[in-house]
Amino acid sequence: MTGVNFPPKTVRLISSIGISESIVLDVFHKGEQIKSKNGMVKRYNGYEVGLFYAQDKNTGEYIITYVWKRERR
Repeated sequence: MTGVNFPPKTVRLISSIGISESIVLDVFHKGEQIKSKNGMVKRYNGYEVGLFYAQDKNTGEYIITYVWKRERR
């Protein structure tokens, strides 16, 4: 199975918005694809978490490039 990498900038962002890496992995594995082909989103009780990712062409590893959290509309 191909791994998922969190660059230091993404780790800091995850911490600053108050979620855990496990929630980000949940979004990555179980979320819904958004219009952007490299984006995912998952709705939780009262909020949603989304992310953008890229895939390393050499290793096949996924890299989480950006994460957000917002109140559900």
